[in-house]
Amino acid sequence: MCGDEMDLNTAIKNIVQDYLRNHQSADLIYGIWKGTSVQLDNKSLSVPLDMIDVPKHLTVAIGNRVILFQKQGGQRFALLGVLS
Repeated sequence: MCGDEMDLNTAIKNIVQDYLRNHQSADLIYGIWKGTSVQLDNKSLSVPLDMIDVPKHLTVAIGNRVILFQKQGGQRFALLGVLS
């Protein structure tokens, strides 16, 4: 292989490694319903309700412990249910 092919190969490997290192997969998140946000367990972060998709049939009260599905990329969440 000549030097240019090696550089291209190295560049592609670096791009893929950076992508995999920064990739945010989907996840289950637990937290407490605060009325205008959900306080996530073990984090100082609260997720505002406008980032959470809530099914119409679910009723949630302030203080309820909830489980959220964090969509890939972490920008949206879906409320899966209320825990007892």
